[in-house]
Amino acid sequence: MTENTTIYTPTRKKRRSSGIDIVKIFAAFLVIVVHFFYHTAFYTAIPITGYEFLIPLMVFWTSYTCVPLFMITTGYLMNSKKLSKKYYKGMIKVIILYLMCSTVCLVYKQFHGQPFDLWEILRGYVRYSHSDYAWYVEQYLVMLLLIPFLNLAFNGLQTRKQHIALLATAIFLFSVAPVFFIGFDPDKQIKLFPDYMTNCYPIAYYYLGCFIKRYPPKKTLSNKMFSFTLWYGAVLFLALSTYIQSKENTECYFRSYHYFNYCSYPVLAASAGIFLLLFDIDIRNGAAAKLLSVISETTLLTYLLSVIFDTRLYGLFNNKYPYPDFMLRFRHIYEIVPKVYIYSLISAFAVLIVYKLGERTIRYLKKRRSNEISI
Repeated sequence: MTENTTIYTPTRKKRRSSGIDIVKIFAAFLVIVVHFFYHTAFYTAIPITGYEFLIPLMVFWTSYTCVPLFMITTGYLMNSKKLSKKYYKGMIKVIILYLMCSTVCLVYKQFHGQPFDLWEILRGYVRYSHSDYAWYVEQYLVMLLLIPFLNLAFNGLQTRKQHIALLATAIFLFSVAPVFFIGFDPDKQIKLFPDYMTNCYPIAYYYLGCFIKRYPPKKTLSNKMFSFTLWYGAVLFLALSTYIQSKENTECYFRSYHYFNYCSYPVLAASAGIFLLLFDIDIRNGAAAKLLSVISETTLLTYLLSVIFDTRLYGLFNNKYPYPDFMLRFRHIYEIVPKVYIYSLISAFAVLIVYKLGERTIRYLKKRRSNEISI
């Protein structure tokens, strides 16, 4: 019996669902959470000494899905983009917003006594270093350049089995092979598969988003329970693995030889579980849906600008709850994370408003010039 061939044809545009907005907002919030662990020295100088650390570890690994969630969302939203001048012109907005946020961060650093000459200023923009979190923009721009060609590969396939094969290949090459070792001792462990393309892991997440968009699971209790189990099981595995490895080293500091990387398959599984739990949430209240869509537009800006408030607030926080009692810091996470997020969000709105005002001004001037020429 031959396999049925299913040709994909675009359907009529449906009413905007708030699920993707919620995923983006949640991912931006998780960025703030994961930086809590970074700025409190959790995985550099905190001894992991008892089972009470399993809860912080589970929170950490959940927050570690922030970047993968953005990548999956990109695949979900951009799977139909085609090679065109209009598509590449759309990248200009990302670049301008990046430059605006970098300038804000640069001014902040200069205001607080960090000197820059002209060469260092220019160098910082092209090295993505004025905002310490801007490495993601470099990665995102590379993905934007590849997306039309990735879509040609995905959309050129005609059956579900072919799409599964492409997704499975991407996950294996970019998420499983790089971290699949036998043994935990770096000096003795065995690498089973070639991992030459480790840094290509965004492709696996991108195709996962494409696949979910093409074949969305039904919104049933059993599917939601599966998604919850996928997230919880992956995060529990990561937490236990990290706890065991950390306890085995002399200083008991954070250790995760195989999985402390966005490419690792347990992180991909946790990210997929969270995305599947949230992406199809439908907010029917118009005002609430509009608010979510507006906030979701600021997520990249919130991410980039949060470094300013991390720098300002964590010194005071760590002095208030001094080392080595990390659990005391963790119990007061509610004092710092919401504050950093709200300040970053307000700043992001300010930058976005300036961008939109500039965009409208340019559009108005072009229209006015066009009218003058026609007269």
